[in-house]
Amino acid sequence: MPLPMLRSNQAESAAMDLRIRTVGAADAQILREYLRLSIFVPSGDSPTPAEILDRPEIGCYVNDWGRYGDDGVLAVDDRTGADLGAAWLRLWPGLDTGYGFVDRATPEMAIAVRPEDRGRGVGTCLLDALLDRASQRHRAVSLSVALDNPSVALYQRFGFRAIATSAGTLTMRLTFDR
Repeated sequence: MPLPMLRSNQAESAAMDLRIRTVGAADAQILREYLRLSIFVPSGDSPTPAEILDRPEIGCYVNDWGRYGDDGVLAVDDRTGADLGAAWLRLWPGLDTGYGFVDRATPEMAIAVRPEDRGRGVGTCLLDALLDRASQRHRAVSLSVALDNPSVALYQRFGFRAIATSAGTLTMRLTFDR
């Protein structure tokens, strides 16, 4: 089922046409890049090095992408064809778990938008699309986010609530009404 094309009209930037498409197994390399971008870097700090993805506790968010329970969406600029951001879900059926793990039935979400495209509504469009898909399959979604990450406000706006705090991070959960 094709996902809709969305129009983002943020006051602080020019309008852009977004197409949201499903992430497939062939998109594993794109997700690796977005996983790197999803790691919060405070203003003024150096970007996250690519080698961090080789750490098992980080790489587990995208390794072997396409297994049971994996689901995701990619935002594409319809004018240029450039990918702008990605949001995805992963269930943890085995021993591996992510930082925002809640339980085996709750997928953990990850999201990233290219730095140059942040503040333009891309993250909101990605969350709209992914959470709509998730609400049809799951009772809840969880995530982990740094306490000082400005995205906390975005997650709260979508209804995520903090359920745990540890070492400067929040574990948040959104429970879907049924």
